[in-house]
Amino acid sequence: MEWFRIPQQKVSAYIGIVLSAYLIYLGLSINANDNHWLNRLDFLFYDTRFNASLSLSESDFFSFESESKTELVDETIDEDMLDHKVIILDIDERSLAAEGRWPWSRHKLAELVAQLAEYGAVVVAFDVVFSEPERNPVNEVNQHLANYNIDWEIPQRWREIADGDKGFARHITDMDVVLGYFFQDEASIHVGQLPAPVYTLNKEQERRLVSISKPGYAANLAILQQDAAGAGFVSTFADADGVIRRSPLVIRHENSLYPSLSLATVMSYLFVSEIEVSTTPIGDVEVMTNLIAGGQNARTDVNGQVIIPYQGKQQTFPYISVTDVLQKKADSTQLEGAIVLVGTSAIGLADLRATPVGTQFPGVEVHANIIRSLLSGEFPYRPEWEAGLTLSILVFLGALLSLWLPKLGPVAAITLSSLALATIVSGNFYLWHAHRLDLPIASSCLLILVLTLLNLAYGYLRENASKRLIKGMFNQYVPQAHIDRMLDDPDAYQFAGDSKELTVLFADIRSFTTISEHLSAADLKALLNQYFTPITKIIFDHEGTIDKYVGDMVMAFWGAPLEDEHHAQNGILSAIEMQKATAMLSEEFIARGLPEIKIGVGLNTGIMNVGDMGSSYRRAYTVLGDAVNLGSRLESITKFYGADILVGERTAELCPDLAFSFVDRIQVKGKDEPIGVFQPLGLKSALTREQIEQGSRFDAAYELYLNQQWEEAMQKFYALKAGNPENKVYQVYIDRISDLRKQELTQGWDGVFRHTSK
Repeated sequence: MEWFRIPQQKVSAYIGIVLSAYLIYLGLSINANDNHWLNRLDFLFYDTRFNASLSLSESDFFSFESESKTELVDETIDEDMLDHKVIILDIDERSLAAEGRWPWSRHKLAELVAQLAEYGAVVVAFDVVFSEPERNPVNEVNQHLANYNIDWEIPQRWREIADGDKGFARHITDMDVVLGYFFQDEASIHVGQLPAPVYTLNKEQERRLVSISKPGYAANLAILQQDAAGAGFVSTFADADGVIRRSPLVIRHENSLYPSLSLATVMSYLFVSEIEVSTTPIGDVEVMTNLIAGGQNARTDVNGQVIIPYQGKQQTFPYISVTDVLQKKADSTQLEGAIVLVGTSAIGLADLRATPVGTQFPGVEVHANIIRSLLSGEFPYRPEWEAGLTLSILVFLGALLSLWLPKLGPVAAITLSSLALATIVSGNFYLWHAHRLDLPIASSCLLILVLTLLNLAYGYLRENASKRLIKGMFNQYVPQAHIDRMLDDPDAYQFAGDSKELTVLFADIRSFTTISEHLSAADLKALLNQYFTPITKIIFDHEGTIDKYVGDMVMAFWGAPLEDEHHAQNGILSAIEMQKATAMLSEEFIARGLPEIKIGVGLNTGIMNVGDMGSSYRRAYTVLGDAVNLGSRLESITKFYGADILVGERTAELCPDLAFSFVDRIQVKGKDEPIGVFQPLGLKSALTREQIEQGSRFDAAYELYLNQQWEEAMQKFYALKAGNPENKVYQVYIDRISDLRKQELTQGWDGVFRHTSK
């Protein structure tokens, strides 16, 4: 504790300077797409700032007029929007119901293109890849005739008529049609025919130009590509948190640059076949700064990516159902002279993306936003001088706060820090909203908050660092009654390390991230306090020891430091009571307008190392070992099985008075030996006839599953699901059997399911 004797101002200043230097290093060294916690903070601020700017402005470059969000042809639409109509032709649920399941016949797509040409659309872009030929029904009939030795063949002319690919290709020439394709990371994948590149690198650029490069591709059939007006890749690249904020306009393949679907569509619309690339040298490399197509300029980052200027939430652009076009019910005034993007918003077709403006955002509307900004030439961007500005701000703030805050009282320190934080945040928002500049801010805000908390906390830490009492330490783990017993006979209990059989419990609030996003910090804190208080009491009432709280997760164990021969049963009874208490709390929360909460609980019994562990600076009474890790895994897979509580087979074995429902035999990641997993039902004496019968039916279905009698097992699981549709376990087996019956299982297959994620 010698460092506590150094004057507070000097210690705070020294630590502040070190922290400032560390944050400066982090802010300048991490990659923009690296999965780093500081970048995740910047992503969070970016999304908040983006949506705040959308809400603030009704007519700036991020959004349409509010009246135009539902109707394209409206008196309030500005002249620029009327000049460039972008329509989304949606393969929606209604289209699938009316026209049949996807994929549709190429004949139907040919009819769609013909109808769009008749409506007067200018360019049609498909957010769809046609990499495989469509089966010709005439060929299949001829093959069947040959199989039955019937000496007759359908005429060649019929084959031509029934050829969907040729029919689609013929109609593609009716107008400008742009197709989509994928770039791949595997060099061995070369499917279909790529379109012509839009830019060929010279010898110097081949060596020096920085770009996203992909060696493989899955493109369209040659017969389609040759008749199309163009094609663009539909590959997207999310940030580390899975949100799409940027999109490449070009990708390098071999020694050429190929356009995205958005860029290819705009080039077809503007009647241009090549682009101009502006670069700037940085050291030994060249980086892209601008892409120009038909006089339209797009600011890019070093890899040729643009920040996607989302103009609003989903359906900011006009949507027309595909079936309305096919049935000639669409409004011709909407489609005439328009750029039409054919894509899907149907959930089952899996083209929904996470974006700053929505987590279920149709991928086709991402292209629409980029097309709109390519035509207007207005993109937000991160300037080349951003790194220098960030460095200057961090150095200034670090020096100012490290030297001044230690000299100020709490009120003055909070005032100064609040002023600095408000200046940084408001200045950053202004530059984004008014000048379209994307500047990182997380490191600056974090520096202010850390230095402020450091100085506010230092005095308290200095006064209390040497006052950790044994009773205070025991209060972290066990109830007060246990502490009194331990103090009465201190020699009988020790915190030294030991290895013994214990039962561990993990309980976690489900979808906690979603819940926290909709609550203020104060409301979130109040919710967690109200949840943890009764949960902790239940654990204490059942002789449990609290190990730790981690965010929304609580970890507890039974059998130490006090001996408990019924540790497994006490843990399970505690888990059952926790579920009941959570249900009651959830009803209270809903009545008060707070989110509903549900928890998953996992328990496991086994040999664990238990004791007071840590360092000379911080210690904790905790349990370690494979059995503990397995308990955590069981909690994490409760969502997979739709179970409230899952326990390991050793836990169930030690509880002869309790009834259990077998769930699965599994092997978790990091473990070689499979284990049985069970759901506790309660005391055996309280079991109902229905529960006993349902368990017997499940055992019979599982036996059929083990014997690979797929059809009979599937029927029994469907019958079980019909009687209890809320039990997700039955659907798990139905899905698993559907997959297994397509596989060739190895000899000695034991039915064990291997969970590959933690």
